[in-house]
Amino acid sequence: MPVEPIQPRQPGPPKVPRAVRERQMLEVATRVFAQRGYDAASIEEIAEGAGISRPMVYAYFGSKEGLYAACIQHAGARLLKLINVAASADVTPEEQLWAGIVAFFDFVERHGEEWRVLYREAAAQGGPFAAEVERVRGEIARLVAQQLGEVTEAEGIDSPLVAEMEWLAHALVGAAESLARLWPGRSGVSREDIATRLMNFAWLGFDRLVHGEVWIPSSSAAHVVRLRRSDRATRP
Repeated sequence: MPVEPIQPRQPGPPKVPRAVRERQMLEVATRVFAQRGYDAASIEEIAEGAGISRPMVYAYFGSKEGLYAACIQHAGARLLKLINVAASADVTPEEQLWAGIVAFFDFVERHGEEWRVLYREAAAQGGPFAAEVERVRGEIARLVAQQLGEVTEAEGIDSPLVAEMEWLAHALVGAAESLARLWPGRSGVSREDIATRLMNFAWLGFDRLVHGEVWIPSSSAAHVVRLRRSDRATRP
């Protein structure tokens, strides 16, 4: 009895590389977390959106908390990279600061779901999630402080003023976050518009600081000038 020839095995669909599959899961998970919040988001919905099984999500990230932490880390890494690249150009400190601010608001505009997860949801959840957000904030502030510190040192300014830059850099980061939260409700305001507002608020003060000028509170009328009501009314 003749033996039937063995049919060659039909090739299955090509295997998706792990890095690609992980990126797909993070994109879907970020969208679901941004839209529903951490508590209402489900692994089932994320798995279905990514076209994979529920066990595969756990195989990659271990738990819902692990997946959420990975989304935060992914968003934070993207934001830091955008700001670092923009602010590392060989231009003046003023232009570096401007480029970094524009890059921040570019992230908010183009990656709105990542922004919401990184700053809104993570901050609300607290714990290790909030700690990761604080790490990202700290990295951005460190970059700003480093840029401004280099200018003050080049100007021959005393080191105590250089140390002040870290505090001021954190203030700038907080102002940027506040404007980013306010921005969605203001129609007709472009990325450049809101970046210009922050630059006007920040650089006019930073520019004087990096050249050694400081404002010191004093009870002496010779050092504190207050506009009277009549002056305010006539001020252009």
